[in-house]
Amino acid sequence: MEEIKIDLQYKGELFKPIWKKLITAGRANEGLRAEWREQLSKIQQEIGFEYIRFHGVFHEDMMVYHEDENGKPMYNWQYIDSLLDFLHSVNLRPIMELSFTPYDMQSGDKTVFWWKGNITPPKDYEKWSMLVGAFVKHCINRYGKKEVLSWYFEVWNEPNLKLFWSGTQEEYFELYRVTAEAIKQIDTDMKVGGPASSGSVDGSPPWVEDFLNYCRSNSVPVDFVSTHPYPNTYPIGSDGNQREGYRDENGTYNSLIWLKDIMNNCGYIDTEVHITEWNASPNDRDLIHDTMYMAPFIIQNNIKCLGLADSLGFWAFTDIFEERGAGRSIFHGGFGLINAQGLEKPSYNGYWFLSRLGCEKLYSGKNYIVTRKEDKIQILMWNYCHFNAAFSDGVRTGLSDYDRYSVFESKEDKNLKFIIENLEGRYKAVTYVNDRENGSVFDSWVANGTAENPDTDDLAVLKANMKPKGSICYFENTDSYERDITIKPHGVVLIELSRVSKFT
Repeated sequence: MEEIKIDLQYKGELFKPIWKKLITAGRANEGLRAEWREQLSKIQQEIGFEYIRFHGVFHEDMMVYHEDENGKPMYNWQYIDSLLDFLHSVNLRPIMELSFTPYDMQSGDKTVFWWKGNITPPKDYEKWSMLVGAFVKHCINRYGKKEVLSWYFEVWNEPNLKLFWSGTQEEYFELYRVTAEAIKQIDTDMKVGGPASSGSVDGSPPWVEDFLNYCRSNSVPVDFVSTHPYPNTYPIGSDGNQREGYRDENGTYNSLIWLKDIMNNCGYIDTEVHITEWNASPNDRDLIHDTMYMAPFIIQNNIKCLGLADSLGFWAFTDIFEERGAGRSIFHGGFGLINAQGLEKPSYNGYWFLSRLGCEKLYSGKNYIVTRKEDKIQILMWNYCHFNAAFSDGVRTGLSDYDRYSVFESKEDKNLKFIIENLEGRYKAVTYVNDRENGSVFDSWVANGTAENPDTDDLAVLKANMKPKGSICYFENTDSYERDITIKPHGVVLIELSRVSKFT
């Protein structure tokens, strides 16, 4: 049993909680729906993020850009205004991904997703520049320059993948230059960045080095670097087909170390880093996303990566998400913290636990962190279990709709002993437990009949089993307090300790 001593008089170190900076969503138009807004409002009330990022602000379904019969641009900001007004009402600002090409500006007919975002370079970069400039000016007129100066403008999404950008790397760099200049002409303090590339294998986040060297050589501004280091590999199977695998548990951490090294070598040492997409995988039908694996995965990676990025943006907050159309099952492996029926997955609980932490780190280890928030102490512990060798190599035969845990390495309970010293007075300890038996809504769904179209009764049962289990105890001691904690595989335990009056 690992023994950890906590001295309440100890002064720790301050840190910036990268998990609070950014959350993400599928596309702009989904943000016009009532259910999407209800879920995001709930997340803001219970967890609270600062920024949000999504695709498709210039896509056809937002009806922003059209040309008249003479080719003159016409702008319509009504849908964008509705979305941004709502985000403002729930204390969220955008990392505004500028995509995709409006149909009247497209140079070809290649598209992505069920909703057909056009991925071809604009046929007229001057008109693209005018659109970007008009959009930024409109936002300033509506929300004020001070507000818009706090936003981030990201150029495109994953242009290193032909799935998202039909042009060349050089054409993307030109798009970035034109966009950055259009924004900076309005105010040089506006924040613009990229390249929003995807992947990170063998020490090289795609396009970042080339992008930074281009910008440096051509005096193109870069206020932040964005990339998407999903912790995955794509080995070729015995059948000759590529399959989805997983790197080791340090995959995200190593990617951010590699990214920092490249930025330092390119002369961008102090430039902000925003990971504008991140999850256990970029597959919106990965059955792992619904499981209890996700809570310790989120907690461990966010804590391990402190100081390596300014944000680690989880993709995405909801299963109201339609890149391949709506999911056919209540738990279809969607990205969301919350599923389409409003049920909070273990990933939601992972962020809820992180949101309880203070910004003063007292102690930390491989499976725990101790923080202080005002006069309260938070002890967060987890038992992370990684995938077994076969599944990591892309062999997915051990995974099924209802059995999703046989693909993990076998692991025992984690036992910790905490000795809390320099106590003085009476204390309250609130303990929250989240594991497969306590607060995993997927496991509850399996245990209660796997209803694919849950009725009111089904949903009531599942909602009663989607939160961590809480308990409270009081103790009084002028010396020390000992507590043995057992954390089950895939489990998380949080203890919140506070001093209270004897009369409460």
